[in-house]
Amino acid sequence: MSAGESTGRRPDAGLLPHLVLVGTLVIWSLSFLAAARVRVDLGVAHAVAARFLPVLLGSAALLLWRRPRLPRSAWPVILAMGLLGVPGYNVFFFIGLKTVPSGTAALIIALSPVLAAVFARLWLGERFGPRKRVGLLLALCGVFVVIRYGTERPVDWPYLSAALLLAGAPTAWAMYTVLGKKLPPEVDTLDATLAILCVGSLPTALFVDREMLRVLAASPGALGASLYLGVFCTLVGYLAWNWALRRLPASEVAAFVFLNPPLANFWAWLLVGDRLRAPFVAGALVLLAGVALIVLGVRPRRGAPIPPEVESAAEP
Repeated sequence: MSAGESTGRRPDAGLLPHLVLVGTLVIWSLSFLAAARVRVDLGVAHAVAARFLPVLLGSAALLLWRRPRLPRSAWPVILAMGLLGVPGYNVFFFIGLKTVPSGTAALIIALSPVLAAVFARLWLGERFGPRKRVGLLLALCGVFVVIRYGTERPVDWPYLSAALLLAGAPTAWAMYTVLGKKLPPEVDTLDATLAILCVGSLPTALFVDREMLRVLAASPGALGASLYLGVFCTLVGYLAWNWALRRLPASEVAAFVFLNPPLANFWAWLLVGDRLRAPFVAGALVLLAGVALIVLGVRPRRGAPIPPEVESAAEP
């Protein structure tokens, strides 16, 4: 999330950062089923508010404890990143999860590093060579097949529109990631993350009302899923990802993101009985191959800023 974090491995990194990353990806891979469960009982605005109320309280408490001194020049970027990363991402996320199966949704969300590389080219002038162009083509072909064969229902306009709206989530996250390169280099990654979460969660508090609280009190499933998304997927997941990113090479950390779609599809098969059809699996492999061409070919120098396509692998 920050500009200027070192991407080299610490000499004492050991096995722990890898275990933390695996645990984080297991947590994140269940977020799609949790979001779908929340949407059973709550509309989009209430679902976002239910997820981010504990995030707002937790991030505010940590900011009060840490008392960071963030420069004035960082606040416009923090505000924009907060709006993109919290309401921007999650409105599209919860709209899509009402209709799109969780395994398919995980693969659509996996487009984030691809889109981040495109925006980095457009906004920052970063190189987008032949390897990345091939990766973009493969990812787009793969996501077309995944959307086409990722559901048992008819591929009609309501389903296609939900899938297209869901694609707004990785688009918002890619923009968020590239915008993060505008943060002053002296800004601490953890402090910026907490500030972004706090600022981004503030607007969602406007939708906390008696009706939302009544539904959550009457539905332990929705309440548990909301707390899981807010506390574990967001607060714990963000902190764990940033902790590992400080201790391992950025490209090595980014490689772990490829655990997310297979795990999400495994949980969907195991817990809700989703079928994995051969065309869907083929499309998923093509999509992930495209993402790999963009992410895994990145080899930043030690001490260089983390590339946007690597940072975008971490999502709320």
